[in-house]
Amino acid sequence: MGGAKVLKQVDMSCAEAGAWACRTDVPDVPQPGQLGPAAGRPVLLRPYRVQWETERENDPVFLGEWQALLAGSTGPEPIYQSPDFLQYIRATSQDRAEVDILTVRDAGDGRLLALTPIRYRDLAMGLQVRHWRLKLGSLHVGTVMGSAVLGDESAAVLESMVRFLLAERPRVVALSLPALPQQSHIQQSLQALTSSQRDLGACVLNGWRECHKIPLPGDFNAYLAQFGSKHRYNLKRQIRLLREHAPLELLRVDQPASVDTLAAAIDRLAPPEVKAVLISHEKFVVMARLGLLRSYVLQSGGVPVAALVATQYGQTLHLHNVLTDPAMLRFSVGTSILYLAIEDLSSEARFSAIDLGYSSPSHSHQSSNRVEARGHLLLYKASLRTWALCSAERLFGEWLERAKSWHQAVKAWRARRAAAAKTA
Repeated sequence: MGGAKVLKQVDMSCAEAGAWACRTDVPDVPQPGQLGPAAGRPVLLRPYRVQWETERENDPVFLGEWQALLAGSTGPEPIYQSPDFLQYIRATSQDRAEVDILTVRDAGDGRLLALTPIRYRDLAMGLQVRHWRLKLGSLHVGTVMGSAVLGDESAAVLESMVRFLLAERPRVVALSLPALPQQSHIQQSLQALTSSQRDLGACVLNGWRECHKIPLPGDFNAYLAQFGSKHRYNLKRQIRLLREHAPLELLRVDQPASVDTLAAAIDRLAPPEVKAVLISHEKFVVMARLGLLRSYVLQSGGVPVAALVATQYGQTLHLHNVLTDPAMLRFSVGTSILYLAIEDLSSEARFSAIDLGYSSPSHSHQSSNRVEARGHLLLYKASLRTWALCSAERLFGEWLERAKSWHQAVKAWRARRAAAAKTA
């Protein structure tokens, strides 16, 4: 089994030097084209001290402060805000400048008020339909890892961070928040900031989209109790049919020695476009070593027929990919592996949810899901080029949504005509 733990013999069933910055009651607003002080020069304002603290990433005192803020995180993806994920990046990247740690401290007593890891990358901008994409250009952005700031998310603190970062990193033209919840405090603060500052703009790429979470009550029987008797019967029946087809095993992949099992499943089940974006075998091993990997493979007769590519942090399992064997779809292997994985997660009281991210799930657990609108927000330095790229992507996205609505309306009309013809 490549070291994977056999969970069940089913008998029944991938974000220096310090400086000063802050905000007065009436902040000085740079004129268009002026980003503020020269990089590295102190900016004496009140009441915040904004600085890079990347060099302290291994300092036990600093890590304690970081963990204290992380414990109170309300962001959608705290895994990416964690010291553990920064360790993963350091272990798999040759470029130490890829990630900075930006902090805000009280200018008086030095208390850590806010922190966010910033990961730099070139963001491709263009028009996309499924796996087809027309690239129009790219923007060098600083990604706010976890799409949230740890600690104080007030407009004053966020403005001090934004001004400092854009002044210190001239190549950065925008901040990227890939999974920003629409109904969140940081979204409200950013909206207030951009509406009051003429030299900053914002856009939501591809619009606000549904993100699904599966709540886990802690006990598997309590989870099943959310469904009606027919639903529960169908779930158990799917497992029984799989068992009758061939011996069934659920394998958990959360240790370096078991990554080969996941790699074999990916090689067999993932289509080429998915393989192209998945991380490498070596990165999966590092993630497992740091305790961030928790994936599952379902084998039928010793052959992988389904896999969940997932990571874990705190109380949440983040589900990134569901891979299935097309030849086994009649057995609902996608639903079955999720059912069995939830049973395993429920055996550990610490898990409270499975985050499916951006998705429109078709599995039979959808009725118990909680839906949250999230979007990829860009907070950018006002420029004609950036505005044009954002506008082109936004307008195309709006047209695409209308086209989808028209397509669904035509399908429904044809179905009604066909039904009427049968009864005629």
